[in-house]
Amino acid sequence: MKSLRILLFVSFTIGILQSCATGVKSRSLLFRSNEFAIYTVNRDKINVKTESSVAKTFAHPVELTEDKILDLLGNIRFREESSYGDVNQYIFEEKEVKEFALDLVDGLQKLKPNQILLVISKYNPVKSVVSHYSRTSFYIWSTDTSIEILFGELQKEISYDEQGNYFDWSNIPDIPFDHFPQSTYVLQGQGFSFKKVGGFRNKHWLVFDKSDLAKLKFEKRKKSSNEISNSVEADLKPEKKIQRDEEDGVLLEE
Repeated sequence: MKSLRILLFVSFTIGILQSCATGVKSRSLLFRSNEFAIYTVNRDKINVKTESSVAKTFAHPVELTEDKILDLLGNIRFREESSYGDVNQYIFEEKEVKEFALDLVDGLQKLKPNQILLVISKYNPVKSVVSHYSRTSFYIWSTDTSIEILFGELQKEISYDEQGNYFDWSNIPDIPFDHFPQSTYVLQGQGFSFKKVGGFRNKHWLVFDKSDLAKLKFEKRKKSSNEISNSVEADLKPEKKIQRDEEDGVLLEE
């Protein structure tokens, strides 16, 4: 009898946790590989404090080409602030986007009006035994007038213990739809605006006007992030405050 009560309690607890699960915890897998995973998430499962900031239904399915996915994602840069200095770099490598672009196109075509897509990409341009993978996560969805992308982690380094196991590297923190100050954020670029939430620009939430999508073109890089990273890490010392810009490879000591 006691065992039965324990079993019922455990089943009830699991049911409660499942019913309360939101966002990245209530996703349904569409595609995955060793480098990325793509999921659907129902609108009623995302954690939104300000409901008016997100549409109740979406303009899905939506058709984009692989090239347009690269146009959307390939030019976006972010800033990471730290006590050692500020670093500006691209969120995605060209090869990284091409890894998941085709499946992302298919995912957007499968979306229902009450769903959005969750994408998790892990990438290591060096691919050596001493280098780490970095992880980027984002939601993407379509409205009648826009394509919207909400980033979570931006090139977050993954530990060696996590990077080889899908169930480890795909376990990410919830992606907040609400505005709050962060030391890592997307830099303003061409082709998108930041979503205003509570009167503030959320610098993780990008809004692309559908009428301007044809104008977006991926810009080839002057230097690969690999070359920049190697040169910076060789010279970086804790006692120096460094500001780095990946696009032109400039190092500024302050």
